[in-house]
Amino acid sequence: MYDYMQALQEKFFSNDAYAERRQEIETIRCKLSHTLDKQRRKQLLQLVDAESQLRDDMVLDSFIAGFRLACGIGGELGKGNWYSCVKDEEQRLREPFDERRDP
Repeated sequence: MYDYMQALQEKFFSNDAYAERRQEIETIRCKLSHTLDKQRRKQLLQLVDAESQLRDDMVLDSFIAGFRLACGIGGELGKGNWYSCVKDEEQRLREPFDERRDP
């Protein structure tokens, strides 16, 4: 299921919009990397890799949440059980009166 969702996310999500920002980050990383010794460069790369993996996981999780939401909305619409703010508010206001009638 996870692989399927990842494939859907790759199909519908475009990284092109973020290419310029990614290039900017890579340029800064390279400049910083040249000022560090070998141990610090290794730590910097580990940090960048961890941040990148976290970002990718969050993007996929966000896509999955949106997909589930869309499926739920589609299911509700298919049942004809559309949510109505007005009906919900009427029900909320009616409850105290209904409780008084029931002995």
